[in-house]
Amino acid sequence: MRAARLASTVVTAAVLLGAVTACGSKGGDAKSGDAASAGDPKAALAASALVMQKAGNGKVTMVSPDGSTHTAGSGDADWKDPNRTAVDLTGEVETKKIRFRVIGTDGYLGGGDTEAAAMGGKHWIKLPASNELGDGVLLMSQLLNPVAQLGLAAQSGKPAKVGQESLDGVQVTHLRVVEEASAMVAGMPALTADQRTAVQKSLEQDGRTLTIDLWLNGRQELVQYQEYGDKNGEHDAVTVKYADLGKAAKIDAPAATDLGSETDLLKLLG
Repeated sequence: MRAARLASTVVTAAVLLGAVTACGSKGGDAKSGDAASAGDPKAALAASALVMQKAGNGKVTMVSPDGSTHTAGSGDADWKDPNRTAVDLTGEVETKKIRFRVIGTDGYLGGGDTEAAAMGGKHWIKLPASNELGDGVLLMSQLLNPVAQLGLAAQSGKPAKVGQESLDGVQVTHLRVVEEASAMVAGMPALTADQRTAVQKSLEQDGRTLTIDLWLNGRQELVQYQEYGDKNGEHDAVTVKYADLGKAAKIDAPAATDLGSETDLLKLLG
């Protein structure tokens, strides 16, 4: 399971297994804007990474390849600590509202009171770390960390400017990076060697080459991100949108007393 499909499939994967990312509003300084307008993609990406790092958190929305947000999710992300990206998203699986929370390398699925009633009053389940779901958590934390994505793109050998575009009524600069999956994964400092191997294996299910598209506004904020492999192409990309920088809610791990067992996943998902 590759990163770009994770948001819309991680919950479904749980069923199949059976056990189962506030001063961003002020933006960058004049030098950052000059770098982008001068057509220097590396400088623009690096400047945006600084802007997003300074913001520290924000609201995120993930749109699935079919253009619907129902199977993806929206919520809060916090990336102040590069080794502990925190994400709290709510998505929809059929008629159920399912929450997906990441705290560093730990992932959780949760539901409301109706789902908790079927799990002995527990609202959350911690996902196992040693299988496909565990790998998916690592991919999710990397995918939704804009500083990590911008940093990797800036370090790439050949970032390019696609052009100026209008996105949601705002003028943005569209940049693109095409890179080998192995090279991108090698630049992920938050992962151990074993974790890099697992992430690379997942990414390469859709091809050895990744295309990463990033859209920066005039304040050098990353407002949209896409990633897809060469096997299935752009139609398979999940879109990540960033907004309200610096305004995300605090994200904590669920209380230990509110955690069900792995065998409760099917109950959670009905």
